Amino acid sequence: MTLTICIKAKDGMVLASDSRASSYFTSNDTVTKLFRLDDHTGVGIAGDGPLAMYLLESISDVLDFTRGITSLAGQLCSESKKLFDEYFAQHSQRERPDLQIILAGYNKNVEPAIYTLNSNDNFFPRRNPTGFECIGIPVIADYILNRVYYPDVSVEHAAEMAAYCILETESQDHRVGRPVQLASFSNEQPYTAFEEARIARIYERCKRFSESQKGNFTDQEDASSGTSNPKDATKVG
Repeated sequence: MTLTICIKAKDGMVLASDSRASSYFTSNDTVTKLFRLDDHTGVGIAGDGPLAMYLLESISDVLDFTRGITSLAGQLCSESKKLFDEYFAQHSQRERPDLQIILAGYNKNVEPAIYTLNSNDNFFPRRNPTGFECIGIPVIADYILNRVYYPDVSVEHAAEMAAYCILETESQDHRVGRPVQLASFSNEQPYTAFEEARIARIYERCKRFSESQKGNFTDQEDASSGTSNPKDATKVG
């Protein structure tokens, strides 16, 4: 399975994913799930990875990137639906492969936007209203980001947030697995995949943060004495 994340930051956009493709019997931790469409547009996928790669390769030449990300979301919807209707004409909607796409980029007024498209509803583009998007196995990541995300986050800290979400999900669900993939871009800076050394530094910071949370719920007073102030009952050490 997969966890793929996109976060809007004050100085760009971050895409992140795990690298695991799993089946009932085996798993593979070398799968690429993040892709550059052009210098200022990126895609993350969940679901049938090989099919997603073929689809993107097939339609990239006909996409017009000059009209902004909103227009591009409509184009991606139209072209993806066309190919699915051609390839899987004999299959019902429920029988078709599951494919989820995060599309991130900028409109002509330099406004950043994130869209999700899902093969289960004919790739109709949905614009994200929160500043972050998670697909695949999103429950833990959605919970964390709803608590810690803020619009003025920097790209570097957004990358840490995304990596932390993936590592926490991996700790609870074997269908998500390292190595973490990270990339960033902005309306000025081109799409760049993070190098392994940079990802390793981010991972170490996330690991230290996770370990620091252990032991925070400690006794403030001797349990036999109770608390003299109601506020003390909710105090975290």
